[in-house]
Amino acid sequence: MACEAQRSGTAEPRRGRPRSEASHQAVLDATSRLLSQSSYEELTVEAIASEAGVSKQTIYRWWRSKALVVLEVMLTGDPEFEIVPMPSTGDLRRDCLSWVRSMLVEAFQETHVGMARSLVVAGLQGDAGTERLLQRASMWDHGPLAERLREAERAGELREGVDIAAAASAMGDPLIFRMLIGSAPSLSWAESLVDVVVTGLLRPAEASGSS
Repeated sequence: MACEAQRSGTAEPRRGRPRSEASHQAVLDATSRLLSQSSYEELTVEAIASEAGVSKQTIYRWWRSKALVVLEVMLTGDPEFEIVPMPSTGDLRRDCLSWVRSMLVEAFQETHVGMARSLVVAGLQGDAGTERLLQRASMWDHGPLAERLREAERAGELREGVDIAAAASAMGDPLIFRMLIGSAPSLSWAESLVDVVVTGLLRPAEASGSS
């Protein structure tokens, strides 16, 4: 999970008294828990407030919409927020293929596509705090894909000097773009994406020996 220093200062209060950082964190944690239990469409500011133990007015004092709350949860790298799990069988290529196949089933459901589009709009309409958060966001530094790549790095499977966030972005960003335009890629397209990225990451011996 992103460090407390990263959590703080990501969005400034737009009016009223300064926010409590404990309450701020409670809202983010509550949002993450609720999203793991229900869909984005079912999520409400009232439910977030109740789960976090704060008032609805407190949330609206700091965020203009639930989309901005969810956007901060995602951009601060909350590991509880994931659409599909990442397997770890010891074979990076196989695990990434399994992950991307599951993503094609889950991520392109109407509820996830709608959420992705809402978050993009929230980012475009956000305040100065949102803009700073977007500028220094490290979403691909965290999560199951990045952690699986780090596992391969620790096992000595990757080339020297691989940027894990860049590698995760290379695999994940094309999927997000296809979600936003409402065009689910074919399975062969997704598998080719994995093959290109993973081949570029692995040491030569590993790349030639992977199935």
